Amino acid sequence: MKKVKELFNIFWVQLYLQLKLQARYVNSTVSSLVLYAGAFLIVVFFTDPAQLGQAYGTKHGVLFTIIGFLFWSIGISSLGECSNAVETDEQTGLLESETQSIFPLWVLYFIQTLAENLFVWIYLLIIGFVASFFSIFTVFELLKALLLTFVFSLISNLGMFGIGMIFASGSIRFKRMGQWATILQALLLMLSNVYLPVYNAFQEVIPYVGGIEIVRQIFLGHGVSLSKLIILIVVNVVWFLAGILIFNYCIKKERKNGSFDAF
Repeated sequence: MKKVKELFNIFWVQLYLQLKLQARYVNSTVSSLVLYAGAFLIVVFFTDPAQLGQAYGTKHGVLFTIIGFLFWSIGISSLGECSNAVETDEQTGLLESETQSIFPLWVLYFIQTLAENLFVWIYLLIIGFVASFFSIFTVFELLKALLLTFVFSLISNLGMFGIGMIFASGSIRFKRMGQWATILQALLLMLSNVYLPVYNAFQEVIPYVGGIEIVRQIFLGHGVSLSKLIILIVVNVVWFLAGILIFNYCIKKERKNGSFDAF
């Protein structure tokens, strides 16, 4: 129970730090909002939401595109934030001291990612709210989409965090990963079902693909498919565990070699 309380304290500290950063560096906050808004406009205007709506037999093509965009945005946020945090801590020399924590290192990064994701949700809420005034869906439908996406992204973000941990492991092994995480984020947008329905069973290995389909089916009145939910959970647990195992292995090897400071 004491450790659980300490974890909550760490979360609130991270949340407070993020709030201070957002308030202090307003330019950075605005640029992040513009970045997400720009990505949203690209997805909407350079794809065909009407065609997506036809594929599902609904007029809510734009809303279905937004659902896909929400899952992708919060997913790449989880992926990017944890991998960037590890590389930054290694560059600044904090990583080695953080390994002395009573909690596993991945737990600390997971909590940090959760805190940062809350602010990403604020960005997405603002973007979706503005979009509702220029589309045929209502604010209520938007809030429903946001709530459902939030619930199922709690599952899909586990897998995306796991992938982020794999990239973080690369940062520990090779010191700099360059723009590979950004390249993967773009590939995930193109290869997943953000603006298209699922057309290949192999797409299900992408952590958030199943979540998008489940939420869209709920909007169609079909309810939650148990088989799709099980696949979603299994895929994300596998990615999550794989990421943690690889990350822990790299940390253990780095400790043995004693090269934390050799950046």
